[in-house]
Amino acid sequence: MQNETQAIEPKKTIVFIIESCIDKGLYPFERVSTLARLLTHEKVVIFIKSPSNDGMPILIHAGLSPIVFNHFNELPQQIKEIQPDLIVRDGRNSEGWQVQNLRPYCKAIIHFDDFGEGGQACDCVLLALYQEVKDYLPSHYIGGSFVFALPEIYQQFNSIPDRKIAEDPPHIVVAFEDGDEHNLTYRTLRHLTQLQIPLQITVMIDDCYRHATDDLQMMVLSRRNTAILRDKNALLQLLPKADVIICNANYTPYKIASYGVPCITLAQSEAELLHAFPREQNGFIHLGLGRKMKQSQIQNAVMELLLHEARSERAIRKQRQLNLANNNETLQTLLLDFAYDRHNIAST
Repeated sequence: MQNETQAIEPKKTIVFIIESCIDKGLYPFERVSTLARLLTHEKVVIFIKSPSNDGMPILIHAGLSPIVFNHFNELPQQIKEIQPDLIVRDGRNSEGWQVQNLRPYCKAIIHFDDFGEGGQACDCVLLALYQEVKDYLPSHYIGGSFVFALPEIYQQFNSIPDRKIAEDPPHIVVAFEDGDEHNLTYRTLRHLTQLQIPLQITVMIDDCYRHATDDLQMMVLSRRNTAILRDKNALLQLLPKADVIICNANYTPYKIASYGVPCITLAQSEAELLHAFPREQNGFIHLGLGRKMKQSQIQNAVMELLLHEARSERAIRKQRQLNLANNNETLQTLLLDFAYDRHNIAST
């Protein structure tokens, strides 16, 4: 009888709402896609605020069919008709009224990486972009590396070698995702070309890159073993080949840590400067705000990782100890606990 009862128990309805945010790049779409595909036994509905042309293909490719809306005042009526058990919001920081308008129609509302007023009004805010100073955050803000949902394509490495054989010459990858507002890609490449040692350098360009590539191409042509890779999965292709990666301090370090590569991070903005994950305790060299970076800083950091094998091995070990591949199961369980009202988190 118990088995029969479980078999006919109705599915819970979980609604995802995504609003694109240029500072967070396309990762919120990747996170929603990853989590939605894990919730195979529940009814999942995805709302996406227009315009979201860049992120839409990520959802479509995953076999998901999002509903596009233009204004947040359109949502309450649609949510009322659906009567979801859980609402999950990702992307741009939200406003308080956007949460309050949905509150009558859903018992549980979770936001990811939301530092807006809406975060104060929802039941739980999960922070992968957590900060070192947490005193001012209410108790329903929960930060940690477990909040990073690892995209499925980063779990396809069948075996990762315990120890990478260094490339000859060493391979440096420059990987600034999420728009690269201050063109740290160009700034970093210019400094690297002044190193008077043999190097391979690959500059990764993603679809969010905001700048012309003419100057980059001229620099690439002026130095041997230097190339530009423009591909939506460029980082994925370069992880096994890189001896050192230089990247932003947003979501990219998580992707790198899932494989394990010595990494130098530069913040693209003051907001990124506060992110606590890409630091020494997790296997990263963090150089602060990228637009204030001096040539000697980036060169010294690169040489430290290239010349001291133990330093690089320690960085890789710290990253792999995070076991980010287990995050998705943890997040799946957490979302279901909210949907089935099994949690004990109280918003303030």
